[in-house]
Amino acid sequence: MKKIKNLLFLSIAILFLASCSSKSKLAKENSKATQKEYTSSELKIDGLFLDACTQKQLSNLDKAIELFDQVIALDNSYAAAYFEKASILFNRKEVKGAIDLTQKAIDLQPKNTWYRMQMAEIYLIISDYTNAAKVFEDLIVLNPEEKEYYLQLLQIYTQASDENSSKKTLERIEKKWKSDKELTSIKKQYYAIFAEKYMKKKDYANALKYYQRIEELDPLDPYIHASLANYYLIQGERVKTFENLEKSIGNKELDYQTKLQVLIAVYGKTVDSNEDDFNNFFTLLKNISKEYPNEKTVWELLATGYSKMENYAKSVESLKTAIELGNLPKSTQPNNYQIYQSLLFAQSQMDATDSLIVDAKKTIELYPEQPVPYLMLGTNQLMKKQYNEALITLEQGVQLVVSDTVLLEEFYTNIAQTHYELKDADKAFLYFDKALELNPDNYIVLNNYAYFLSEENKDLDKAHKMAKKVFEKFPQMPTYVDTYAWVLFIKKDYKEALSVMQNIINQKEKWSPTITEHYEQILKANENK
Repeated sequence: MKKIKNLLFLSIAILFLASCSSKSKLAKENSKATQKEYTSSELKIDGLFLDACTQKQLSNLDKAIELFDQVIALDNSYAAAYFEKASILFNRKEVKGAIDLTQKAIDLQPKNTWYRMQMAEIYLIISDYTNAAKVFEDLIVLNPEEKEYYLQLLQIYTQASDENSSKKTLERIEKKWKSDKELTSIKKQYYAIFAEKYMKKKDYANALKYYQRIEELDPLDPYIHASLANYYLIQGERVKTFENLEKSIGNKELDYQTKLQVLIAVYGKTVDSNEDDFNNFFTLLKNISKEYPNEKTVWELLATGYSKMENYAKSVESLKTAIELGNLPKSTQPNNYQIYQSLLFAQSQMDATDSLIVDAKKTIELYPEQPVPYLMLGTNQLMKKQYNEALITLEQGVQLVVSDTVLLEEFYTNIAQTHYELKDADKAFLYFDKALELNPDNYIVLNNYAYFLSEENKDLDKAHKMAKKVFEKFPQMPTYVDTYAWVLFIKKDYKEALSVMQNIINQKEKWSPTITEHYEQILKANENK
């Protein structure tokens, strides 16, 4: 969740060279006011001060301190020397010395805002918000029309979690400058900071109070509804979560990246397990896609959603859009292998054999070292009865498999099937054996292998053992029951074959022609026995 931007403390610029020259400037101004000429002693002291400033700028800090000390020794009322030396000490983390010297400078020149600003900076850096606030209160007394001091004071009280003082300071600002666009922005930021503080404390009632104030001030604020969506999510109010998230995503002032981040932050953990959350996520994702049709990531996420809904045609369409965007010359999100693999999987689920073959070949051209596209291409060539092409493809792909035994098993299975279709039963059986070595419980392989052995009238005991194992696991599945019964039939165990077929007799109206034919032969064999 992108947080509402907190106010940053405005940088307090301590312009060392400016301060070094300010002594001379002040002296000249005083000279004009009093019509007093410089003495040679004063000129000497000013010269030493400027030399000290020069050494400081050159990072010769020890020498600079030595010269500042000489200035102070000659004139212990030389405020700028205390000020400059204090800044060196603070940079050396000699905090107490820095505070003491800065205070000395302030005592000597109470109206010098630079000195007070340096003191405020020291207190802020060491997180002494109480004293930092006092400095700005003093600055406001000196310059009651300087709006920046009030803003700094507000930020200090806010950072210190002093809600009461923050509120009073905000009221002072509003009373003095009335309500304007800048003040509205300041109030929103102030409310946001305290809302987040209360959220962290799990004081949700007070957090909501501040969120609602922001909404009242500016209903079109680009971040408020994202924050409210997060609030209601934590409260378990899913309807209000969606309502606010919908407003957030519909806000034209909120950028694409933030919208997507907020959406994922709210629903990312539950989108796969909660149907309502998935539907809400998907609805808002489609809204984003309409506003940002050229964002590749949105189309990839849509494709994943469509696949979850088993709408594979839409998934393929979304993936192809994403791929087109990724192929654009100036694309910041170029395509990778994964998106092409997702496309092939989606096509395989919708039996888009012809288009899958085309896209699998393209994927192989782009990523020739990846084995999965070869498997997808080979299996679909097998389905199209392009047996020679399938065998070449599968044999190329299997050589690319390194250690993925599941993938290797798939290759062996399809190579076996292809060899059998090419009338090379011995090679087919060799690859079936390889597949079973990797996974003895591959019931599809066990079933097909047993059936092919029975068709070849080879190793019938082996076929019987495999078919029985499958039958015992799936005693109601027609294809597997038929295979076991057929192996028994080939072994001339007609009675047992008929008994096995009784397991699926109540599914007779759904039998395939092959199962029906086998059953009739088994019946006839038993009648003739």
